[in-house]
Amino acid sequence: MLPQLTQLLILQDKDQAIKRLQGDLKRLPMEEERARQKLLSDTQAVQTAKQKLQDNEVAMKNVQLLIATRKETINRLKVQQFETRKNDEYTALGNEVIRYGNEITGLEDQEIELMEKAEELKSAVTATQQGLAASQKLVDAELAQISERLTNVKSQLAEFQTKRDTLASGVEDELLETYSRIWKHRGDAVVVALEGGICRGCNMKVAPAVLLGARNQKELTTCSNCGRLVFLE
Repeated sequence: MLPQLTQLLILQDKDQAIKRLQGDLKRLPMEEERARQKLLSDTQAVQTAKQKLQDNEVAMKNVQLLIATRKETINRLKVQQFETRKNDEYTALGNEVIRYGNEITGLEDQEIELMEKAEELKSAVTATQQGLAASQKLVDAELAQISERLTNVKSQLAEFQTKRDTLASGVEDELLETYSRIWKHRGDAVVVALEGGICRGCNMKVAPAVLLGARNQKELTTCSNCGRLVFLE
């Protein structure tokens, strides 16, 4: 293999590693966001459970207020009933007392139902809070791992970039310019092997002249299809 290709293969190895690390550097923050999103549904479940409990408490207070109001009305009606001297008015007031008494009974039944429901809702709040705590623990562990990976990727990227710069400084300017141009255009590989007359960069059969040039190893040879530098295994 031509010495220049050996140089470029080593340089390419570093560039490919740098590209992978740069991809990790972009992907890890997205993984971090996805991890945080896992808490969203559990957080919303806690908020929903708490809101239902609060609504139930408001409903209980309203019922209790209605009961208290009707009891006051019954007391007032009884006083009026005691003071009246007319039989028909006495009877009418008595009927009102009975009606309000029946309403109180119905409201007290509602209050009992709401109190029983409150216990269920309190249990639901506790369950959702426990679920959130468990999810938080898992997500915290995942975020810690992502943070550690991010630190390692940054360190490796700096290390590979330094090695790459050192290698690039030892390559002839014209050759480095050719390499950089192809890399910019292809972005994955510049120097690739020919196997059975097939370029492993574009997976297409090369022209006979390209195969002959790669076999002679007298000068750099490019694929007739994709323009990558090619060599024979």
